[in-house]
Amino acid sequence: MEMYRRTFAEINLDHIAHNFEVLKKVFPQAPFICPMVKANAYGHGDVAIALCLEQVGAKHLGVCLIEEGLLLRRGGVKAEILVFRGFDREGAEQMIQHNLTPIVATWDQLEAVQAVAKKAVGIHLKFNTGMNRLGFHPTEAQKLFEACWQNPKIRVHGILTHLYNGEDAADPLGDSATQLAAIEHAMEVFKPLNPLVHALNSAGILNHLAVRGGKPEQHPLTRVNWGLRPGLMIYGYNPLADQKLLPLKPAMTLKSVASTYRELAVGEVVSYGGTWTAKKKSVIAVVPIGYADGYHRILSNNAHVLFSGQRVPVVGNICMDFLMVDVTEVVQNKNLMDFKDQEIILFGQSDEGPRLSAEELAKHAQTITWEILTSVGERVPRVFTGAWAKKLGVAG
Repeated sequence: MEMYRRTFAEINLDHIAHNFEVLKKVFPQAPFICPMVKANAYGHGDVAIALCLEQVGAKHLGVCLIEEGLLLRRGGVKAEILVFRGFDREGAEQMIQHNLTPIVATWDQLEAVQAVAKKAVGIHLKFNTGMNRLGFHPTEAQKLFEACWQNPKIRVHGILTHLYNGEDAADPLGDSATQLAAIEHAMEVFKPLNPLVHALNSAGILNHLAVRGGKPEQHPLTRVNWGLRPGLMIYGYNPLADQKLLPLKPAMTLKSVASTYRELAVGEVVSYGGTWTAKKKSVIAVVPIGYADGYHRILSNNAHVLFSGQRVPVVGNICMDFLMVDVTEVVQNKNLMDFKDQEIILFGQSDEGPRLSAEELAKHAQTITWEILTSVGERVPRVFTGAWAKKLGVAG
């Protein structure tokens, strides 16, 4: 995308590679590591992220939509791509044609694969163990096994479930433990087919690290050599309270510039609705990014950005294309011309050193880190940096 306004998301591919490599290092025996690159790689740019992960050893990648898988194939991604959303017969045809692996969650989907397959198709079977969204009930495992056993058009390469409260996975009596026990039952049924078994998301993976030692054979996290499906942690964020479990590096920095300055007298207001009033002579910087770019309006008068390496407050209602920040304390007694096109960090790492976390922004927006990352809009260019960006030929 051409860039005529200096608002962009800077993505450090070296950090993506680092996060995957530290995961491989602490789980050297993992039978399956499938980084999730759905939703435009959590807002980071799916093709570039997928190519980077492939180069550092990812043999599997996960998407939600068939369309996402097709986009990766067109981008040159050769790794196995698992498609986690449901599909019909037309979708089954597209997946088979483009070598995408279906995650089968209903009998209709299983029939759709068989109807269009000309030879054996590798699939993964999803079981609903408590999320109550997608998947077969564990009591159907035996019937499924009989339907797939010696079926000339089906090869069950994996079985899986989805933890709905992975944050409690360290608790041997928690929700996740119950779910893992349920998928273990299905695993026993399918043992003759020797499928991969995967269930651990980022929270589950990090909890696995937390419970190592002691009596691991008695804990559901360590009783099985689980396959891993890291999502948020690949992009540098730990969803657990213990932030020291792995040295993750956030990959995205959302940047803009101070495009205009307004000097306000006491009593003047800022933006729609006049929700912020200057209590003293103030200097307001206008920043060309708004809620249409994914910087949520709920953050109006309720967040900070980094300006010249210092935290300054967002003031007034965030507009569709702009937001305003109060830079009075930083620029006082200085020449405003010295701050022409001053860099603004909405979240991420500033060149001056300070960092403003997407997690902090999520708290102010009353949401979660995942939503902050994936909200960064399509009209915000992704600019890739780092040695891996150069190697892949995608450096901005």
